Amino acid sequence: MQDDMSGREVLRFAPSPNGWLHLGHAYSALFAFDMARRLGGRLLLRIEDIDIGRCREEYLEGIYEDLAWLGIEWETPVRRQSEHFTDYEAALRKLRSMGLVYPCFATRKEINDAILASGIPLQAWPSDPDGAPLYPGICKNMPKARLNELMWEGRSYAWRLDMEKAVREAVRINGGPITFHEDGESPRGDTG
Repeated sequence: MQDDMSGREVLRFAPSPNGWLHLGHAYSALFAFDMARRLGGRLLLRIEDIDIGRCREEYLEGIYEDLAWLGIEWETPVRRQSEHFTDYEAALRKLRSMGLVYPCFATRKEINDAILASGIPLQAWPSDPDGAPLYPGICKNMPKARLNELMWEGRSYAWRLDMEKAVREAVRINGGPITFHEDGESPRGDTG
């Protein structure tokens, strides 16, 4: 990503302090740090500490210590996601007003059950870079009356982005298709 202010490339490492760093984190952090240096860019450290129930201060201190031990330097101040909830609430309000998000009440078990019910083997189901199965959209077309009923009951939910609508809106705003080029090799071995 390019910084609009300086024109320098901006890379980031965004660990979550809900456990100790592992070798995958070290690789990712070193890769971002090295790439930022090679490009004459900046490395930002963003702490993904919004899972209040699982994040711990000792894990955060461990992140700082481990990165320093690896010789990684980053810009300060460090951005802690938990300090920006009002920003996220404003963005969510905007997405809701545009009709680009919908509430999803599905639990992880319900999501896995829906994938299994599809008849597609779990190993063949699309997954994210960490190997977790992608959401099958089970709440996407839920009738509004049912959504309201579940909300009224107090069921927990997460807001999900309707990608088809979001892409159409982005194309409309952009005045044409949106493209990107991925540099290097992805975790699955494909290139951009």
